[in-house]
Amino acid sequence: MSTSYWSQYSHMLTIVQQPKRARSMGPGERDRRPVDPCPIVKLTIIRHDGIEDEKMLWEHTFVMHATLFDESGTIERMTGRSVAATTSENTSNADRQASGAADGSYEQIGLGTLVSSAHHVRDLDDKQGCFFCFPDIRVRHPGSYRLRFSLLQLPHTNREATESTRILCNVLSEPFYVYSPKDFPGVDESTALTKKLALQGVGIPIRNKGRLRYGNSGREGSSQLN
Repeated sequence: MSTSYWSQYSHMLTIVQQPKRARSMGPGERDRRPVDPCPIVKLTIIRHDGIEDEKMLWEHTFVMHATLFDESGTIERMTGRSVAATTSENTSNADRQASGAADGSYEQIGLGTLVSSAHHVRDLDDKQGCFFCFPDIRVRHPGSYRLRFSLLQLPHTNREATESTRILCNVLSEPFYVYSPKDFPGVDESTALTKKLALQGVGIPIRNKGRLRYGNSGREGSSQLN
């Protein structure tokens, strides 16, 4: 799709379910502690005359990519200095490779499934919409982070394939906190939106009972969380 064509439309991204917390990962890739709740982003396409165009959501193939940033939203944090490299000179090469730092210097901080295809499903108001879901984003180290979600459109024709794929728009999440294992307050019951999308075939794990300890560390306060 040419740039001039897309200039007739505006793409609006709304994070309808914000990430709130996660437990930091241990060494290796088997410790799966995804961000909770599952981040969910809605895409709306608006014509130049201000009218929402639902047809465009179906006629094109969109994907979304998530990137980990610091709390300010200005510094990318997908990779960083290896903890093993900075705290121990005796760490074996095998241990460094298991932790994601093959050279003992840098490692992947943001991990998991960072790309989502579009899901055309109904929301809590039973209105059809286009949603992108990220149930498997993990963060290796404790700290405060944000996620930036970037929308791209995949080419449909050979002509479109010759053009460089560009980011149509971005949206930045609210800050969320990644806890150390000893401070992690636990996970909450899956939200009503998560359950509604899962019932329609979206691959999101469901928890019918939460294990969240409120007011554990003061990061999120002691009030009931959504």
